[in-house]
Amino acid sequence: MRRFIRDRAAAPRSIGLIGSALFVAAACVPGGEEPAGSGVGTPPPPETAPPVTGGAVVVRTEQVPGLGPVLTGPDGRAVYLFDQDGESKPTCVDGCARDWPPLTATAPPEAGPNVDPALLTTTRRQDGATQVVYHGHPLYYYVGDDVPGQANGHGVRSAGGYWYALSPAGNRI
Repeated sequence: MRRFIRDRAAAPRSIGLIGSALFVAAACVPGGEEPAGSGVGTPPPPETAPPVTGGAVVVRTEQVPGLGPVLTGPDGRAVYLFDQDGESKPTCVDGCARDWPPLTATAPPEAGPNVDPALLTTTRRQDGATQVVYHGHPLYYYVGDDVPGQANGHGVRSAGGYWYALSPAGNRI
């Protein structure tokens, strides 16, 4: 009986230790910086990045709740601009590109309805792939978006900068 009481008394200390460990782990992320797949309402990223599109891609628009029409890749998932990229110069490579895969093509991209073909170009990436560019912004997917109509990467701080969905005019929303 005495052993039972001692174990029961230790339970609150164990809970306190677990809570402290979780607090310390959460504090490891730098202030204002969110790892990919984090943030309010953002689901965790899938195990692997979605496939990068090849061939002739059609850039389209899709309605996203709370944002309105946003640019999408051919599968209807939102594409993003990275505020650290230079004019048509992608800087998201290596580890960054695992969470933010570039929209690539092996043929000139095409403009779908409500997309201005004059704003649609390409640029060469460091790895030799051809990345689709819209209004001077290299386009990327976000691994936290699974289906059309999501823009879970919008406003996320990751890889040293912010990520934004684009309007059909080619500006960040």
